[in-house]
Amino acid sequence: MLTHNYGQRWSDETDVELRKRIDARQTVGQIARDMGRTQDAIRGRAATLCLSLPSTMRPWREGVKRGPRMQRPAPRTTGKD
Repeated sequence: MLTHNYGQRWSDETDVELRKRIDARQTVGQIARDMGRTQDAIRGRAATLCLSLPSTMRPWREGVKRGPRMQRPAPRTTGKD
């Protein structure tokens, strides 16, 4: 499927728009539809700009605070060495 921006170079303005949409936690699919790009184009440009995309596997939730990680207990020794 070709989009209306197929083959077009990314401009400073489209980079700013992409950053704003990623900061707003929009999905890659929504960004691609709104910007007239493919999802692969969005992922590729985000990688080029070192931007982190929202995960589809672990949805972001506002206000969730993470506590300290639990330490694993030390391995038990049998004392038979």
